[in-house]
Amino acid sequence: MPDASASGLAVALELAFAVAMVASAVSDLAWRRLPNWLNAAIAIGYVPWAWAHGMPWAAMAVAAGVGAIVLLAGFVLFSAGVIGGGDAKMAAAVAVWIGFSYDLLRFFLVMSLAGGVLALAALAIQGLRGTPLRRPLPYGVAIAAAALDYWLHHAEVACRAGLC
Repeated sequence: MPDASASGLAVALELAFAVAMVASAVSDLAWRRLPNWLNAAIAIGYVPWAWAHGMPWAAMAVAAGVGAIVLLAGFVLFSAGVIGGGDAKMAAAVAVWIGFSYDLLRFFLVMSLAGGVLALAALAIQGLRGTPLRRPLPYGVAIAAAALDYWLHHAEVACRAGLC
C-alpha cells in the first residue's frame, strides 16, 4: 500500500499528464509535430503513477500490452497514410494510462468526435480562405482532447468515491 507521499506523487503525475496533453496539442497546432520525448514521458510517467496507486505488476503489464496494441494499430494507420507517426505514439502513450477498460472505448469515441470537429473546423477555414489545406490536420489536438476527457472523468469518479 502506498504511503501519503505516494498519493502526493500520484496527484503530481496526474497534473503532469494534463500539462503534457496541453503541451502536445499546442506543439501539434504550432509545428505539426508531436515530440518523441514528450510521448515517451507520457508513457513512462504511468509507471510511478501506477505504483503510487498500489497497482499490481500484472495490471501494469496489461496496461503496457494495451499501449503496444494501440501502437501497432497506429502504425498500421500510419503506414496507410491515415495518421502521423507522432499521433500513433501519442495515442499509445495515453492508452497505457487508460489500460484495458471501458474508458479505452470512451477515449477512442471522444478522440473520433474531436477529430471530426477538427476536420470540420479545417474545412471551414479552408472555405473562408478559398485555398486548399496544405498541411495535415493536427490530430494530436483530438488525442489530447480525448485524453483530457478521460483525465477529467477519472477525477470525477475518484471524487464521487470520496478519494478527493
